Amino acid sequence: MNYQFQNILENLEEGNTLELTEENFSNEILLNEYLQCAILGKINFFNCDFESIDFTGSTFVACKFNNCRVKNTTFRKSQFWNSTFESCQIEKCDLTRGGFYGGNFKNCNFLDVNLRASDFSDFEFIETKFNKSNLDLIGVRSVKLWQSNQCIEIEKSSNFKEFLNK
Repeated sequence: MNYQFQNILENLEEGNTLELTEENFSNEILLNEYLQCAILGKINFFNCDFESIDFTGSTFVACKFNNCRVKNTTFRKSQFWNSTFESCQIEKCDLTRGGFYGGNFKNCNFLDVNLRASDFSDFEFIETKFNKSNLDLIGVRSVKLWQSNQCIEIEKSSNFKEFLNK
């Protein structure tokens, strides 16, 4: 059964943890929500706008974000397991100390995003651009970076930031 994400949030009682699995949401606009420590599994977001949402400490498992716009949203210390992002615009977001495991960013644009001290493992960056973003102290293990149909495999963090800024 598919519900509007906004309706689910409106009916969420204060102090409860949001746990959703196997849902599809499309053409939604989410503004000014506080969803810390949410657990989202197998959720598909298509053409959704996220603005000023606080997902601090949340866990996303096998979620798909397709053609989504994310602005002024906080994902500090959030984890993304086997999640994919395709054709997403991510602007002025805080992904500090985020964990990204077994997923990818494909044709995504990051503008003024803080990724400081985030960890990427078994992850792919496909035609993804980072503009004015903080990429300091990023941890990398088995990452593939695709640019202009060329694949660069990166095993360790040492020069990852340099590759992303090309």
